[in-house]
Amino acid sequence: MHRIASIVAMALIAFGATLPPPTASADLQERCFPETGYCIREPILDYWERNGGLAVFGYPISDLHDEVVEGSWYGPVQWFERDRLEFHGPDGVLAGRLGAKLLHLRGENWIFGQRPRETPPSCRLFTETGYNVCEPFLSYWRNNGGLERFGYPITQPRTETIGDWTGTVQYFERRRMEHHPELAGTPYEVLLGLLSHDVRSYEAIYSCPERLPGILTIAYSRISFRNMLGCPTTRLDAAPMARQRFVNGEMIWVDLGARGKRIYVIISDADHDPSFYYRVFADTWSEGQPVSGGWTPPGPGLYEPVRGFGKVWRENPDVREAIGWAWETEQTDHGTVQLFESGVLMYMDLKGWVYGFGPDQTHIASTPPTF
Repeated sequence: MHRIASIVAMALIAFGATLPPPTASADLQERCFPETGYCIREPILDYWERNGGLAVFGYPISDLHDEVVEGSWYGPVQWFERDRLEFHGPDGVLAGRLGAKLLHLRGENWIFGQRPRETPPSCRLFTETGYNVCEPFLSYWRNNGGLERFGYPITQPRTETIGDWTGTVQYFERRRMEHHPELAGTPYEVLLGLLSHDVRSYEAIYSCPERLPGILTIAYSRISFRNMLGCPTTRLDAAPMARQRFVNGEMIWVDLGARGKRIYVIISDADHDPSFYYRVFADTWSEGQPVSGGWTPPGPGLYEPVRGFGKVWRENPDVREAIGWAWETEQTDHGTVQLFESGVLMYMDLKGWVYGFGPDQTHIASTPPTF
């Protein structure tokens, strides 16, 4: 129920249901939003208001400025939470192709994507791109602007993790639709993704001197705190790693070469706020030191951690109390480690999972690296 309440609250905010009206000039040629500090002016304002306003486009997150779009057009644009609006002179205002842009930035070529073999009766096949659109996305597409607003579908429906939410999404040329079945029967069952935030964060990362390896690009897009990581710095390939799961979390060991060996302790503690957090320790265990403390687990299926994990566990009673006993033995692995200015991503080859650690102990994520 808490999860549903949170989504409804966010949706109500997005739809402006609980907000006071934004300030406006006397001639209604400008609307300003203290929530983001930006104003919308003509010619963008009229299009924004006639086509759904806050519910469809979200708040402005930039001013109106000239920008190169897709390498072929230069002109006035303004970014919103869910869209980029472009003023094309005599052709008026057009919405940006942010769905296609995001897939391109993530290295996905939708032109060569897997097409459906058949079209169910309740769906529509778009021969222009070869993808189906089914319910509830099809009704939403038809009732909220269709081709002009969304463009053609460029993926099939699929499961994605976006921040702390996992569900069914479908990409269109201009938008991403997200299905929230827990909100069925409300206006919020289908929501539009915050594509502008996603695209702008990708464009920022692509302006950094170092680039992300392909295995991490999609995982990066799923991490809600990615904008806090800064630019990628150093990457380590085939880095030695190990992992062990505990009753209330897990430990990850990684060899960072000249930077030393570290142990990341991920704690899932329902009595702690936030419930998920992490701590980092230098691995000070070395050959010749005791492998274990000889402690006896309180029941079957539980283990005392050994070597570096065990030393951290025994020497830090608060960690031991929070994470509990291990319920599996230590598993060795290796993978790719990408250091950032303010965090790290780790891809473990055998587990096939990416861990993200942000600039403080509460920013943590784990996600598969592909769809």
